[in-house]
Amino acid sequence: MDKLVRKIEIPLAKKAIEKAGLYIVDRKDLGRLAKIAADAYLDYPLHNYFTKGKYDEKASRLLMQISLKTMTDDAIIYADSEDLNGFAIWLPLGFTGSKTLPFLMNGGIGLILHSGPGIIGRLLTYETFAMKLKETYTDHVDWYLYNLSVSRKAQGKGIASKLLRPMLTFCDQENMVCYLETNKETNVSLYQHYDFQLAEQKLVPKSGVMHYAMTRKPKE
Repeated sequence: MDKLVRKIEIPLAKKAIEKAGLYIVDRKDLGRLAKIAADAYLDYPLHNYFTKGKYDEKASRLLMQISLKTMTDDAIIYADSEDLNGFAIWLPLGFTGSKTLPFLMNGGIGLILHSGPGIIGRLLTYETFAMKLKETYTDHVDWYLYNLSVSRKAQGKGIASKLLRPMLTFCDQENMVCYLETNKETNVSLYQHYDFQLAEQKLVPKSGVMHYAMTRKPKE
């Protein structure tokens, strides 16, 4: 990750998030966030692909816990409040994918022991595919919405909007493209409501999982 980006863009974005009254999460919150994500991602097609076609709550929780721990220093991770009903992870321009060593050091070995070594190949296949698409549409010059999760009990209460709008406003002010992907068709219309456009949809290699790549141009 470019040091200048870390030094300038991330603090500016955090300031915008805090000004909106949102909660920048602490390391002590990561375990709870992983549970929220696993709950929100119940029976999610991509996670099912990672775990040989069937939902595995523990594997989903481990995947999110590893991602959160690995990205803490490079990402902005914030929640609606200290109650942690929902949270978002954004990565600044220059992100090209997770690194293997941090992944293993932050729980990857436990995931392999739980799900078998084949999960690593599926994770690598997906990330290579996903990052190539991101590069195609943004050249990695984007703020990347890596994850948006709202616990099932808190859905339908406007939390997704509360999490998204301040960061989108910040990206408009910084004249930055936003990028995300989803693997559920029903999510496409949700993000279109926030001015994301569907850039491409195609199957994840070696799977039956559809991948929807979406971009959002800054508003003037």
